[in-house]
Amino acid sequence: MGRARQFAIFAIVAVVAVAAAYGGWRVYQRTQPEQCYACQRPIHAHSRTVVSAKGGSRIFCCPACALSEQRQEAKDVRVTELTAYLSGAKLSPNDAYVVKGSDVNMCAHSHELIDADKRPADVQYDRCAPSLLAFAQEREAIQFSREHGGTVHPFREVAASYAK
Repeated sequence: MGRARQFAIFAIVAVVAVAAAYGGWRVYQRTQPEQCYACQRPIHAHSRTVVSAKGGSRIFCCPACALSEQRQEAKDVRVTELTAYLSGAKLSPNDAYVVKGSDVNMCAHSHELIDADKRPADVQYDRCAPSLLAFAQEREAIQFSREHGGTVHPFREVAASYAK
């Protein structure tokens, strides 16, 4: 077998291997849950938040995480879309109400943090707390807060308080 033929076979095998690896990577990426731009937590269907920042669109796990990004990074962050907690419908931030600080937090970790002595450690900061859950109607938010605690606010007021 000549040198040119060996090289051709090697090149074909290499191209097939690269194509298979790329195809496998694409399949793997599609099976992974969508992750929050800031905290890398999974995107929750009922608290998904879309933000416009630096001319691009970013997806966050919840409104609290998106607004924390604005506060922490001192970036011009504008929430362009919220998701209604009850229905999963898209909401305009101008028309939405939020319940702040309820006992429902879609981003809460299910495991406790432990310190070096193997005792539960207090969480000092979580960018997704206090929780912010969006609602299309003020009455829905009020009913939810009666059952789960928290306070009801128009979203634009909460967003303005994070910008300070």
